[in-house]
Amino acid sequence: MTTALVQPPLGRVTSGRATTRDFHWTVETFDRAVDMGVFREPKRLELIHGRIVEKMPQSSLHANVVEFCASCLRSAMAPRFRVREEKPIHIAFDGEPVPDVALVRGQLLDSHQPLPQPADVVLLVEVAVSSVDNDLGEKALLYAEAGIEDYWTVVVEEGVVLVHRDPTPQGYASVATLGAGQTVSPLAAQGVTLAVGDLLGVSG
Repeated sequence: MTTALVQPPLGRVTSGRATTRDFHWTVETFDRAVDMGVFREPKRLELIHGRIVEKMPQSSLHANVVEFCASCLRSAMAPRFRVREEKPIHIAFDGEPVPDVALVRGQLLDSHQPLPQPADVVLLVEVAVSSVDNDLGEKALLYAEAGIEDYWTVVVEEGVVLVHRDPTPQGYASVATLGAGQTVSPLAAQGVTLAVGDLLGVSG
């Protein structure tokens, strides 16, 4: 889930369209600005293709579906993989998105452990309630460019999960649409079957 662009290179963060003051952020400059207290609410920001984007406040529907997805994955995939909810990943030199759910390799052993990188990520999930265009557009392209092999978009209003696979620099070559009566298996664990209805929080 993502919303408005936030673009000033220094000072107060504002929401709105890109302007002539556009500044191409890197993870390094973004993290430095966060440490300096430049942003009022850094936890609501993510870095997408060098642009700072502010995440919308969550509706109860969005929050609940995120919880359903995380719970399903945690029950099926732990302890082999770790489930992260709404936490950043370091995906490119100018990309630090905050996916709704990420399934990553390894355990958290140290508070100073680096953020997960593409090689650590086995599955990303975005829940789309009001952010369908972005989650299927720029977010999908960002994840494909980084080589994320398994990306699911949970389109709540349509009651489907779009499974994106075969990443290329131009986007995902394969996108399958699965409804509430169907099942899906993460690429990292083909023997694990999840009910799409459980991810959506509805009965089949």
